Amino acid sequence: METKYVDVLLVNAPSAYKLPPNSRRDHIGIGCLAAVLRAQGISVHLLDTPILDWEVERTLEYLRPFSPKIVGISALQAQSEGAAGIVKGLRGRGFEGPIVLGGQFPTFCYDRLLVDFPEITAIIRGEGEVSFLELVRRMLEGKSWEDCPGVAYRKNGETVANPLPPLIEPLDSLPFPARDTLPQMLAMGAIVSVGSSRGCPAKCSFCSIHNFYRLAKGPIWRARSTESVLEEVRQLVKEYGLKRFNFVDDNFLGGGEKSRRRAREFAEAMIRENLGVDFSFSCRVNDVEEELFTLLKRAGLSAICVGIESGNQRQLDTYNKGVTVEENKQAIRTLRKVGVEPGIGFIMADPYLTPGELVENMNFLKEVGVKLSDLSFPLGELWLFDGADILERLRAEGRVRGDYMKGYSYVAANRAFQMIYRAAGKIRDRLHPPAKRTS
Repeated sequence: METKYVDVLLVNAPSAYKLPPNSRRDHIGIGCLAAVLRAQGISVHLLDTPILDWEVERTLEYLRPFSPKIVGISALQAQSEGAAGIVKGLRGRGFEGPIVLGGQFPTFCYDRLLVDFPEITAIIRGEGEVSFLELVRRMLEGKSWEDCPGVAYRKNGETVANPLPPLIEPLDSLPFPARDTLPQMLAMGAIVSVGSSRGCPAKCSFCSIHNFYRLAKGPIWRARSTESVLEEVRQLVKEYGLKRFNFVDDNFLGGGEKSRRRAREFAEAMIRENLGVDFSFSCRVNDVEEELFTLLKRAGLSAICVGIESGNQRQLDTYNKGVTVEENKQAIRTLRKVGVEPGIGFIMADPYLTPGELVENMNFLKEVGVKLSDLSFPLGELWLFDGADILERLRAEGRVRGDYMKGYSYVAANRAFQMIYRAAGKIRDRLHPPAKRTS
């Protein structure tokens, strides 16, 4: 078997959850890292295992002929065990070089990972482009790297976490992400990802995004220029025949007039260019405006996901959504009026749910014309992630079960109701299996 030499091997770790081919998404994060490294003459090979639906053993077998100097692994919480399997498998097969982890999951769990997995050399916290490039440069040159910004590592039996560099600004300074996996994506009918902004000013209690970006100095929501995004879309159309794409932004409309102005500029540019490309994105309900979304619809907006989350005010307040039930209803009405059927993010149950609130949620869905079968998780419960504020609240209340590797669950205030609810959910999932969530 011919040995394949490369400076850096970047792996998006296997996920615990599987998606049908046309619902898979390419990993913009490792694509951005690869582009930044290649711009400096560093050779990189990408492997995006969730696209291929590979498990740990299949991944390790594929990696057998590679001889990288450095391995970088990206992981969300749903990929924690996959990442651990790759780390241990590489060491077990004799790889002695640096293994570096990055992403939201390692960012919030770096101290536990470094203690529990001595096979890991270092962890990149926060945005990776600046920190990882500097780390790789020093490692390849045989220089000391322990003071690299954003890096966490072990020293004398203790974990050390260096301060993060400022958030990257402007985002236009970054090269377009590497698109090594795009032919595979298009062949399976999956939707291509494009990133036009980073961050979200909201502070939803179940989400870790705001805490992730608040670790470093800089504006919480940053956006690329319209011309930069348009140029990338033009390139994808010309080189790959792109027909549709999804903005993987944390929040396409970051809030405020600046973000709305950018959205209008983008829509107008797409209309002028007439590229024949459809797009989708996610946003909050209080960003939905009839005039703006009418324009976006003309520009090619074909699908949208809005975080409705609940049909009762107590839950919305617990989730720190900063909106009302009526605002949720109005956003759905507006989107349908402009001709875009919304995909709805909905968290039916949380630790404090009462039978009456469950009825309120059911009535809300009926009123807005959404069937349970339309939801990704029809009777889904709140998911807990490291970095999310509500996880710390539940820990303080003694309700959290599980751990950072295998995942968390909670004990509800009304345990009898929780048992009945979960039993109903299991029956429904068996009759109508839901698509699996990946983050």
